[in-house]
Amino acid sequence: MALPGSDNDALTMNVPVPRSEPASLSAMVDVLVQAGSLLLQHGADAGRVEASLQQMEQGLGIDRIDAVVMSKTILLTATRQDAHHTRIARVPMVGVNMNALSDVEQLLGRFQQGQVTPEQLRQALQHIAALPHHYPRDVHVAATGMACAAFCQLFGGDWAALIITGVASAAAAWVRMELNRRRMNYFMVVLLTALVASLVAGSALWLSQTPQSALTAAVLLLVPGVPLINASIDLLRGYISAGLARAATSLMVFLGIALGLGVVLRLLEVRL
Repeated sequence: MALPGSDNDALTMNVPVPRSEPASLSAMVDVLVQAGSLLLQHGADAGRVEASLQQMEQGLGIDRIDAVVMSKTILLTATRQDAHHTRIARVPMVGVNMNALSDVEQLLGRFQQGQVTPEQLRQALQHIAALPHHYPRDVHVAATGMACAAFCQLFGGDWAALIITGVASAAAAWVRMELNRRRMNYFMVVLLTALVASLVAGSALWLSQTPQSALTAAVLLLVPGVPLINASIDLLRGYISAGLARAATSLMVFLGIALGLGVVLRLLEVRL
């Protein structure tokens, strides 16, 4: 007769003893989620993320990976023999970083070739996630100003409009980075950045013969180019949820740009 509290109680009472899940399976799912999150938050489309996760099956010793990738969420289930582990990860909106994407994809390529162990992969992913931006803030602000000034010249702006556009877009880029650092709502950041860019560019009304070019080019730093491209790719490949979410986000960004620019144009009584 089994003693109370002994391991034989479950057998005596015909209650099945639950089988413990291999501890390593949970760790492997953590690695998968970390890799997918890095790709998604830095600008990869849903199909690209899912394909990268599928390619990691063999190296991690997992029989099957089922992943659902959306614009800000990854739902993933890993199966090994009769053990299953499911994880839902909320991916923060960080912004496009092609350097991080390149580093992660090169790392996954080496892992698939057997040059990197799962533990080395985990450590390398943590290192990539902790890396600072490739360029310092001052370089980013200056490059944004020069890029928008170049667009102003393409739009037919004169030298005064070009200089004003550069100053306006650089100031707007600094404001956007500062608001993001304070973790302000993404769409409020777009609206306030558009307001700053339009207000500074509005000085072209008195200093330039082509103020419309300055006002138009100064807000181009806010155009969501990569999200729009990813939305198109996701929709064409059948990732409807991710594609529609990205398209809706891009539409809200355009509305924020239009509202910020429209307020300034109304105040200055200007027509583009």
